[in-house]
Amino acid sequence: MRRELACGALMMTVLLTGCSKQDQQAQQQGVLLRGQYQAMSGWSGTFRVSAHLGQQLYEFTLEGTAQQEGETVLTVVEPEWMAGVTARMTHEEAVLEYDGAGMTLGTLNGDGLSPIAAIPEMLDQVAQGYIAQCSWEQEGERTYLELLCRDPEEEPGEGTEYVMWFEPDTFQLCMGQVQVAGTTVLTLTSDDFTMEMNEDESTDHADLDGDPSGPSGA
Repeated sequence: MRRELACGALMMTVLLTGCSKQDQQAQQQGVLLRGQYQAMSGWSGTFRVSAHLGQQLYEFTLEGTAQQEGETVLTVVEPEWMAGVTARMTHEEAVLEYDGAGMTLGTLNGDGLSPIAAIPEMLDQVAQGYIAQCSWEQEGERTYLELLCRDPEEEPGEGTEYVMWFEPDTFQLCMGQVQVAGTTVLTLTSDDFTMEMNEDESTDHADLDGDPSGPSGA
């Protein structure tokens, strides 16, 4: 769902008002991260996914690639019984292909979000969605930049929320979650997520409120 949102510069001012110095640093790093994801020409990576669908837990590994002006392709490589399930998505349509017998995993929310399509949707949220929170997260000896994206018209803990953790220096996506009505329905991890950058990386670095052209996705 896309909605017209307020000026990004004003949003940035509101976010930083009254924050501690550490919080402000996280917010500023979040703006830079968004700029990098807006400047991507494509990405690739391997994702280990756990999806809770009803009473069933599905665990699988996906290999994916995407091009800004082309298609996004995600293929299940493990386990063997799911291997070959492939999602091909463009700006106009999404097609799920099956190698062998047909199957369905179901959806994560009422909007028809599938476990496979959740990965590009998560990345789209980073570039265009409403970032409700940006903070530091300590995991053992490692520090991550944590982003929470959601529909700005929903209360916290309602609707579909996307929580992601990034390397603070390289902005590499490391972990992510999809939460529906406060319940985690999908988790993912990646050790090799790689961004391909456009030659012209001019982006709107003052916008945590959605796509610089106006609308944002949630």
